[in-house]
Amino acid sequence: MAAALGITRSKPRSEEIVQDAFERVMTTRPWSRRDRSFEQHMVGVVYSLTNHAFTSAKPKQDREAHEGFQREEVGMEGASPEIKTLERAETEGRATRAEQELDELEASCTDNPTAREVLRCRREHELVKAGDIAAKLGIPVEQVYRANEALRERLKTIRKRRPKDGDA
Repeated sequence: MAAALGITRSKPRSEEIVQDAFERVMTTRPWSRRDRSFEQHMVGVVYSLTNHAFTSAKPKQDREAHEGFQREEVGMEGASPEIKTLERAETEGRATRAEQELDELEASCTDNPTAREVLRCRREHELVKAGDIAAKLGIPVEQVYRANEALRERLKTIRKRRPKDGDA
């Protein structure tokens, strides 16, 4: 009983396992004096029963946990293929418009070579921080800040001239 209680940490569960262990010793798990003591044999049977109970419950617990995860996190239904296609086209359209804006912005920077170089550095090297861009271009950070401000203003102008999505 002490071994079962130590393994299960539940008195009712340990009593049930000990009863099952006695039943098994009398039927399918006979004890032989030559192999080991009765106490050792019973502890082995108890351990085996608790191990089998745990491993047989594991697939059920895994399945329940997986179903709960699907229900809570992912959902039981996915978007229809039509919706996925529309969302993908919308995302690709936004990316295309952004690239066109950046191309226009770069073309409008003919009078400001620093702004053009800062923009190229951002696009080609994917740098974001002014300090990183300044180090890459070998210019003071203040010039990068001024170039960023000029790029921002030019982008606003480009966006004002562009027709809205519903107008085109």
